[in-house]
Amino acid sequence: MKSWSHLGHLAAVLSLLAVCAFSLRGGADGVDALKCATLLAFVQNAHWTEQSAANSPLTVGVVGRTDFIRWLRAGLEGKIVDTHQLRILEISAPVDPQCCQVLYFATDKPAQIKPVLQSFSSAHVLTVGESDSFLDQGGAVNLFLMDGHMAFEVSLKALDRAGIEISSKLLRFGQIRDLAKGRAK
Repeated sequence: MKSWSHLGHLAAVLSLLAVCAFSLRGGADGVDALKCATLLAFVQNAHWTEQSAANSPLTVGVVGRTDFIRWLRAGLEGKIVDTHQLRILEISAPVDPQCCQVLYFATDKPAQIKPVLQSFSSAHVLTVGESDSFLDQGGAVNLFLMDGHMAFEVSLKALDRAGIEISSKLLRFGQIRDLAKGRAK
């Protein structure tokens, strides 16, 4: 039963998020651990309209902070999602939009975000960021801290444009945002 499998994945990730919440006292490392766990939840609950070949790697490209890339490599690289082994790829220059299925922006600098997002605009890539203006720039998922907890907001328009669906079981924990209205309250 595939739906039970997805519920099990979601429960495991949410448990990991709860455990990681205690590490917030550790500063940036605690926040990065939460972001890593939340990213894993999105990868596990994403469905691409263009399916990758079975057993091919699922690549997470990362733009920005080297410390976060290390967190992802330590926490996610090699994990299996469905039949795909996760691979982490540092992106530092314009690259082929086909290089990854997920693109994480570990930066809040528009000069780093905008050109890369534009080069990936027609690709079937899940874009995840951590800046207040990320969804306004065309990103799909934005992570942020709210009252000491990891939260997220999602642009359904950006997900639709990328040909990606996220399970409603995960989306119910976040905010669905219309780009024209600003951050949901």
